[in-house]
Amino acid sequence: MTTDDGRELEGRVALITGAAHGLGAQMARRFAGAGARVAIADLDEAAGRALAAELPGATFHRLDVTREAEWLAAWDAIERDIGPLRILVNNAGFYRPNVPLEQMDLALWQKHFAINTDGPFLGCREALRRMKGRDGVVLNIASTAAINGFLNGAAYSASKAALAMLTRIAAKAGGPHGLRVNGLMPGATPTDMLRGNKLPGQSDEQLYTMLTAHHPMGRLATPDDIARAALFLCSDRASFVSGVLLAVDGAAAA
Repeated sequence: MTTDDGRELEGRVALITGAAHGLGAQMARRFAGAGARVAIADLDEAAGRALAAELPGATFHRLDVTREAEWLAAWDAIERDIGPLRILVNNAGFYRPNVPLEQMDLALWQKHFAINTDGPFLGCREALRRMKGRDGVVLNIASTAAINGFLNGAAYSASKAALAMLTRIAAKAGGPHGLRVNGLMPGATPTDMLRGNKLPGQSDEQLYTMLTAHHPMGRLATPDDIARAALFLCSDRASFVSGVLLAVDGAAAA
């Protein structure tokens, strides 16, 4: 089901990585409801194709964001089959929670950076190469962990902090070419990734209650809270907004 957002993205082609589930899927629904033709990119082909079938004009593209060749192939296919990309949302992410820093092995550290930082770097680089003069937009999905840091999530926090800085640098590089680059930092949102934070024996509701206590607004974000903020940053309503890192977390990181 889509929602009518005033057709703010009418006729635009948007690529959203990690879009088969969670926040990415809700962004795809919001963008499609606003008139975009959405290219859903993910490793989960079954879920990605099912979502694409749900949304008008949407297509699915398998993409491992850590592989440069797959970025190039996906970008070429989208522009050949749908049209010139004007919106890129680097949403694909990885988080292995509850790993103290002293127990973090190098391979796990590197996996966080490969998905959370290297992947968006490749996307930003291709946007800078291919989206000049299109009034294009890149949106990087970071995290409030980039500000606060999670004690038992060092690799995730550090990789998202690196993504925040990449966002600011890419915004400076893209500005002269009409390319806006912003970052969105979601607060705690009930998704499969968040539920991975549960401790042994802890229920979903117990986790949500614990996290809600850290949110001054007295609730967690919903996926649509994040998707509506993403739609704003990718629309012409934010036409002079670039280099911003927008926390959507009910003041939890304030």
